[in-house]
Amino acid sequence: MPLPFLSSKSPTTSRGGRATNDMSTSKRSRRMRIFLSYAPDWALTIVLWGIFYLLDKVNGYRRLFDITDTSLAHPHADPERVPVWLLAVLCGVVPAIIIIFTAAIRRTFWDAQSGLLGLILGLGLVATFTNIVKITVGRPRPDFFARCILPDNLTENPLHGLTSWTVCTQTDDSQLQEGFRSFPSGHSSFAWSGMWYLILYLAAKMRINNRTGYTYKSWLLLAPLSCASLITISRTMDYRHHATDVIAGSLIGIAGAWYSYRQYYPPISSPQSYKPYSPRIPKDEEIPLHHRPNRRSSAEHMLGNSNGIVEGGSHHHTGGSSQGTTNGQPLAPEGRDGWSTVDIGDRGAYGVGNGNGGGRDNDYGEGKETVQRPVERSV
Repeated sequence: MPLPFLSSKSPTTSRGGRATNDMSTSKRSRRMRIFLSYAPDWALTIVLWGIFYLLDKVNGYRRLFDITDTSLAHPHADPERVPVWLLAVLCGVVPAIIIIFTAAIRRTFWDAQSGLLGLILGLGLVATFTNIVKITVGRPRPDFFARCILPDNLTENPLHGLTSWTVCTQTDDSQLQEGFRSFPSGHSSFAWSGMWYLILYLAAKMRINNRTGYTYKSWLLLAPLSCASLITISRTMDYRHHATDVIAGSLIGIAGAWYSYRQYYPPISSPQSYKPYSPRIPKDEEIPLHHRPNRRSSAEHMLGNSNGIVEGGSHHHTGGSSQGTTNGQPLAPEGRDGWSTVDIGDRGAYGVGNGNGGGRDNDYGEGKETVQRPVERSV
């Protein structure tokens, strides 16, 4: 009875290795498992945005204030220099388009998935956290008096105390409610989250730390940096926020962007920073790892045999020590027992996939375009 893996109809690799007949079935199964493993992540980001909008309707805390405080006496600017819709386009839609365009050029679907998921995660976390702090702190905005519309006969605070919002004559409660949401700045946190994530993404793709010193990389990264800075400054120009509000919002946005980016990409200091992490579902359909002995010079081979020495810990092949040299050159790094190994992420070395030795196996840009996750071993 012929064995399945010896069947003439079994697909073979470019190096003569044979793949199992259920290879394509395993790949389809793995894609489905990858989809199911990341579906909760996408669902959670949607829930976060839902929480953000629900929190926006909450009537939060309202602090007491001093009616002689000139920092609250600025005029109310209408319209704003950067409205909410423009903020969403500049710091949400534009980075998403750039990520999709970059991934399309590199022909890797996995990079687009990782980049977009990290971007949405960062924006969702930052927006939700900022709104929670806003409604809890209840700090008056610089234009609070213009929103509150204080009575003309109110010229001083109560004896031994401060003034409450109940003295306001403003009939629009939503306008008054927004007047107590100064700290931290939501525009600043959202802008720096989207733009800082884009800076990290572009810096990694351009390999900014490869020591070549091309100046165009710095000029390109100046664009998102300037965008976030100008949006932040506009909030003080419109008297919507105090200086400490925009500083705190910017720090929250940067921290959220960095955290979200590192969930799916290595640090930009890494030599493989331009690659996303591989899927959390391991490649269980990969063919076994092949081992190849290092080639040594004929003189060394004859010398080893004449002395009756079997090197490299193998009884059948001669292999060099990991600290040895070949023809005066250092040997390549070796695996166990003196054998050199091929990186399992280099799928092109095996010609796995389409059966023609091309190395492209329709794994959505995985393989060479991802950084392999470390294998978790149970104790």
